[in-house]
Amino acid sequence: MAKARQTILLISEDARVLETVRNGLQTRGFSIHTAPGPGEGLISLLKLKPDFVILSVSPLCAASLMTLTDICEADPCTKVIAVSSGTDGGFAMECIRHGAADYIEGPLEIKDIVHSIDRISRKRHLLRIISEPDTDCVHEEDKLLVFGNDIGRLPYIINQAVCNARVVCRDIPMLKTALGEIVLNAIEHGNLGITMEEKAAATSEGEYGKLLEGRMHDPRFAARTVAMHIHMSREELVYTVTDQGKGFDHEALLCSDLRAHGGSGLGLAMARSFFTSIAFNDCGNSVTLVYRRPRAGRRRSRNNAP
Repeated sequence: MAKARQTILLISEDARVLETVRNGLQTRGFSIHTAPGPGEGLISLLKLKPDFVILSVSPLCAASLMTLTDICEADPCTKVIAVSSGTDGGFAMECIRHGAADYIEGPLEIKDIVHSIDRISRKRHLLRIISEPDTDCVHEEDKLLVFGNDIGRLPYIINQAVCNARVVCRDIPMLKTALGEIVLNAIEHGNLGITMEEKAAATSEGEYGKLLEGRMHDPRFAARTVAMHIHMSREELVYTVTDQGKGFDHEALLCSDLRAHGGSGLGLAMARSFFTSIAFNDCGNSVTLVYRRPRAGRRRSRNNAP
């Protein structure tokens, strides 16, 4: 398969710069688009979503940095190369601070732009290798996450928990949702001791955020943590979530009207419908969730008996 050509947007009010850079980069296989000023440049940026933006800047023009900022805010993933005919080191640092991926000083040569593009591309590739997990290389995983009761950080915790889960489970969004409900219950009802009735009443009055904030700073509960042990093999995921609360009667909850508990019971029911099995300890402050890889040609059976 032929490698797709990289798209570059050139933004400059100098027609000679546009012509020189366009001709030089086209001969090297890039797809080039031009814009004669900031306004046209922003419109082209949003329409094209280019791989790179080459922006003419000048330390003598205060609008240069404003344009650079506007481009980076319009598309935070944009890789901008600022080019200038000047040799002002201080201005170069200002461009980097305002979001430029690189800065090239004049006199401008095409080989310098090509080297900059290659350098940025290599760096982005290395960052992707570091930040994006390669699940094909992982055969088994065992790890322990211990965290506090800040619900605002819950998405980051769940991302950590499902880092390699794609080996077993294709529906990662649903896995995140189901696991998140269990961890949320561990924090709210376990560590913070908020009863179903308290949550339902506070929610109906629009005061749940206030109740939650108060419990998070209550000395009786503030130091409590949740522990999540994660085991992943090629065939199954096993999550054991344990809080430091007194536990609860999970069987009685599932036998009651789930709508009467401010959604807490619904979250547990959702988890039970997704995972292959769920098992609580005797007091209810620890739960083990198992998800097994579905067998080809068969519907995945769910044995949800606690």
